[in-house]
Amino acid sequence: MAVAGAGAFGRNHLRVLRELETGRAGVALVAVVDPDPARADEAAKQYGIPAFASVGALLKADLKLDAACVAVPTVKHYEVASELLDAGLDLLIEKPLAATLDEADALIQNQKNIVQPGHLERFNPAVMAVEPNLTRPMFFEAHRLSVFTPRALDVDVVLDLMIHDLDIVLTFAKSPVREARGRAADSLAQGGHCECARGI
Repeated sequence: MAVAGAGAFGRNHLRVLRELETGRAGVALVAVVDPDPARADEAAKQYGIPAFASVGALLKADLKLDAACVAVPTVKHYEVASELLDAGLDLLIEKPLAATLDEADALIQNQKNIVQPGHLERFNPAVMAVEPNLTRPMFFEAHRLSVFTPRALDVDVVLDLMIHDLDIVLTFAKSPVREARGRAADSLAQGGHCECARGI
């Protein structure tokens, strides 16, 4: 596997893939891609793998890749993921899958490869412990409290963070969305509000 993007999330994927190498997962971390020479060089030295400035350069190296993690800024997800999919790789793409619905739809039209969004909160032990005990959930309320970090300013907070909450609701409700409504607060300091009515 290769990791595209060696920023905040890319570093996490690099670390986890290296940890998986020591287990029985059959994973081998073989390369990193990042256009920033300092980040690419740091990751290459830390993990003892080659670094490439572009996906094109990675693919020309013919490393016999099976899969890749896409952890570039969201606005670049479609571009990077498309190139990797065209090369026949399975992908784990950091959430959100893409910056627009059209881009996300285009990525999931690919029927030849696995395309998995990074909805890892779905596998949070607390979420997994609750799920078997739910029968017909009728109301969900989510509060996300954290300090502001400027790492993901290319998309709004709903796509960056609330996407986890929405994914958990969809996992719990196990039914198609009947209605979705959103209401923005007067200021970012007051937070935001989103409601999903489910056809349960």
